[in-house]
Amino acid sequence: MRALSEPPSGRTGAALRVLPLVPSDREAAVRALYEERHVELVRFATFIVGDVHTAEDVSQEAFMRVYDVWDRLNDPDRALAYLRATVVNLSRGRHRHQLVAERNQQPRLVAVPSAEDDAMGRVGRNAVLEAVSALPSRQRACVVMRHWLRMTESEIAATLDVSIGSVRTHNKRGVQTLQRKLGDLR
Repeated sequence: MRALSEPPSGRTGAALRVLPLVPSDREAAVRALYEERHVELVRFATFIVGDVHTAEDVSQEAFMRVYDVWDRLNDPDRALAYLRATVVNLSRGRHRHQLVAERNQQPRLVAVPSAEDDAMGRVGRNAVLEAVSALPSRQRACVVMRHWLRMTESEIAATLDVSIGSVRTHNKRGVQTLQRKLGDLR
């Protein structure tokens, strides 16, 4: 718990007294939400952005934003949906930034797996992650939410603020692209 130091009134140079700060309802609610859903949101963001460290940053930013708007949320029970939508939007922003940075970057050498990389599971997992991260952002979000998070189409539609038909279309196209790219790894 944090404390606030304040000099006693009317005296200078005297001992400081410590006043405890009681957590507000917002702080307690967001802390509980964080403890309950942080790991899930980092995993969700990892599938979208393709990098654990970036996913942690995106997840942290989403929790900071939900903390900032907590008093304006009409329904605090929808905070998880707000967090997921924020993760998707922040991931899109990171993706756009990355595209611009890559356009302005010198070509670099591609790392080739070593002979010691004999675990086919790792190679298969990397192929799946690369294929998923290569999908357009809406398709990637729909595929991850539907098949990894096992969200319903209506939950996905509410999170992304799109129609259920749009969710079905993005999911179908994303799965078809993954099937073409991965072939035997299904």
